[in-house]
Amino acid sequence: MAPLARTVLEALQEAPGGVCLRYPHGRRRFASLGNAEAAALSLATAAALARAGVRPGYRVAVLTRDPVELGTCVLTLAGMGAVPVLVDGSLPLRVMGRCLAAAAPDVLLAEPLAHLAGRLLGWGGGTVHRRVVAGPGWWPGRTLRRLRRSVPPWRTLAGPPDDAPAMVVFTSGATGPPKGVVHRHSTVQAQIRALPEGVALAGGTVVAAFVPAAVLGPLLGATTVVPRVDLARPTRMRARDLAHAVNSTEADVLLGSPALLDRLARYCIRTLTPLPSLRQVASFGASLPYAVLDRLRVCLPAGATVCSVYGATEALPVSMIDHRELLPLRAATARGEGVCLGRPVPGVTVRVLPLDPLSSGVDVPRGTVGELAVSGPNVSPAYLDPAATLAAKLYEADGGVVHRMGDVGRLDEQGRIWLYGRVAHRLRTAEGALFTEQVEPALDAVPGVRRTALVGVGPAAAQWPVVVVELERAASRGDRAVVRRGIREVLNGLELPVTGAVPVLFHRSLPVDHRHAAKIDRARLAGWAVSRLGRSFRRGGR
Repeated sequence: MAPLARTVLEALQEAPGGVCLRYPHGRRRFASLGNAEAAALSLATAAALARAGVRPGYRVAVLTRDPVELGTCVLTLAGMGAVPVLVDGSLPLRVMGRCLAAAAPDVLLAEPLAHLAGRLLGWGGGTVHRRVVAGPGWWPGRTLRRLRRSVPPWRTLAGPPDDAPAMVVFTSGATGPPKGVVHRHSTVQAQIRALPEGVALAGGTVVAAFVPAAVLGPLLGATTVVPRVDLARPTRMRARDLAHAVNSTEADVLLGSPALLDRLARYCIRTLTPLPSLRQVASFGASLPYAVLDRLRVCLPAGATVCSVYGATEALPVSMIDHRELLPLRAATARGEGVCLGRPVPGVTVRVLPLDPLSSGVDVPRGTVGELAVSGPNVSPAYLDPAATLAAKLYEADGGVVHRMGDVGRLDEQGRIWLYGRVAHRLRTAEGALFTEQVEPALDAVPGVRRTALVGVGPAAAQWPVVVVELERAASRGDRAVVRRGIREVLNGLELPVTGAVPVLFHRSLPVDHRHAAKIDRARLAGWAVSRLGRSFRRGGR
């Protein structure tokens, strides 16, 4: 297999008239980065970084908001045999510091502000021995732009072997501290091959409403459009900016999290703004709620499809399902049977392991609920932290890697995956185990409800369920009684260890993750629920 970077570079050079990236320029316009320009910029960047002291095997933390610099640096570093390290700019500064300390980078390639923060906060500890300024802004010292002008560009990117590390990408930290995921070159190539089979990105114009999106165009042979977004607060992207990015570029594919897609759909319905060019929408980051799917389809052309993609930073994609198969399964989800995630993509094997963490790894019978585990060429081999690797990875006799997803689910007779929620969010009630995705999708359908969260309070071995509700913004305090009755009726209709007698609390805005605004911080919410319920719950009584 040809090295990843060389394959991308050759693809850019073979279609010099194409456009690989479009990004905001001015208030309403989009600038373009052509394939020929991107190829030349990558070769110039390789020479500049080599002059700055970057060597094969070095870990390079890349912290820049400039989409052109971000995409160019990540692909070029991988092509040089260095290992780019990507950390969400939306994370709190102290958490970013911990991520960089764990990554132990040799080089900090960042904007001036990030360099200043790194100096003040000690990012990278004592491992950083090269500092290069990238991105916009003036800087008196050595910058990537000046280095590009001072040395002749490389002629090609040879690329390291397939089994060499390609990049380190940190998880969002939505269900625990962010972990550094190590991807090999072969892993990234497998992810690229798997995506177009289900989402058909090659040759299209793709609006990617997540960060970082700038590397997608060259990798997928598509024109990637990066909407206007503050990378420090990506979940606050304005719906009108996203709609403008789609319509002004006549994009045919949109990628985004359910929360951003919901914001877009609500805006389009409110302002009567259609999205006529879209032929496909792919949802990433969390399961796609039926209410969001319904709103999206109102805004799209009749022939457009909406696809829900399941995966993780450690393994993407795992499975896909489009709305034509998803809609007939709404009743099963409403009965508490979980959310269908579709069938595994080609090349990926999904297993269901016992929920007991000390189990031997033998699969449970089909239809039985357990922890989802996946294997395939697009599964990352390890984390930076050996302890995290030991907890989440199983190694097969042929050298393959099985990744424990941390999700609860089952496989039906048709080989489809049904999600029940996170293992860490399982409630151990006196009546039996209870999972979030059995309950919340049914409650989310109650009129007036924006979203719900099922949390457990009390002793760990005998928790009491509590339902926390975020109302639609138009709802008034007087609507709470109606919503509470509706929720209790739904709970009484579920054949699960939960009844309408559970407490129902109302929260102004459920706390969610920084990356997708879709994963609820249940530990924080459970603490809030206990404070609202009173002393009896804090003492373990009712």
